[in-house]
Amino acid sequence: MLIAMRGLVIATVLAVTRIAVAEPAGAGAAEPGTTEASAAFQRGRELAKLGRFAEACVEFGRSYELDPALGTAVNLADCLERQGELPRAWLLFDRVARDAQGVQSRARLARERADALLARLATVIVRLREPAAPGLAVRIGDHQVTPAAAIRDLVEPRDVEVVATVPGRPAFRAVLHAVAGATVTVEIPALSAPPGDAAATRRRRPFVYLAGGLGAAGVIGLGASIGFGLQARGIYRAALDHECLATRITDDAGYRACQTQVDRAGTAADRATALAIAGAVLAAAAAAVFLAAPEETIQIAPVATARELGLGVVGRF
Repeated sequence: MLIAMRGLVIATVLAVTRIAVAEPAGAGAAEPGTTEASAAFQRGRELAKLGRFAEACVEFGRSYELDPALGTAVNLADCLERQGELPRAWLLFDRVARDAQGVQSRARLARERADALLARLATVIVRLREPAAPGLAVRIGDHQVTPAAAIRDLVEPRDVEVVATVPGRPAFRAVLHAVAGATVTVEIPALSAPPGDAAATRRRRPFVYLAGGLGAAGVIGLGASIGFGLQARGIYRAALDHECLATRITDDAGYRACQTQVDRAGTAADRATALAIAGAVLAAAAAAVFLAAPEETIQIAPVATARELGLGVVGRF
């Protein structure tokens, strides 16, 4: 009986030892908690060995969604780095470096990989003057970020567009030149302020140009009207100076000469009247176009990098 019990204990110890050895371990191993997550992880490992990293990333990502194990995070980060998705890879390596303190070798490896990636990325800092504005949405490059007083984001080196929007207000847009290993900063003014507050408002330029053209034509018309009016007045006075009065006309030639002068004066007066009306109509149209024109918001925001400092002028044009 004693011999049988000893045999049972030895068999049990051997079985437990085999299970422990069969489990994956080390910096790149996963600890998936579900069968489906484990299966996806294993498929990812096999695909990675074959160099099919695009497919491997999909499997590692599926496993990580089902069970965010640190070993899976390391494998997914490595796969993403190989695929050129450096910001996502850095986030995963950084998370493992911070959370895997119980496994120092894994934490050290993840920190080294994260630091190496950090030198290849650019840092964008967005400062919001009004981070709690209702409906505020902020986008850096191709992804949305959560509004905050200061937003820090890692991006691949390139020109990056920063967009901030508030419902019912013009959008803020700025293009930043992000350089590897450098930091670029942009400040976004309050976007929810009503017209006439912090942001300078101007009329849309096409409408302003149209209003200016109409106004200029109106001024020219009014000026010409004054000229023709003065001309009519001068002709009438000339007629009076020549005694062109009905009581003083003694022959047909004199009558015809006087009639010609009166007709010229009348024509000039008609032109003056027509031009005055046209000028007034054009001036009124210019005022209407200008007042009814949509407004554009002109905002000036500082843009700073480690090598340069400048101002960005943004708005709707």
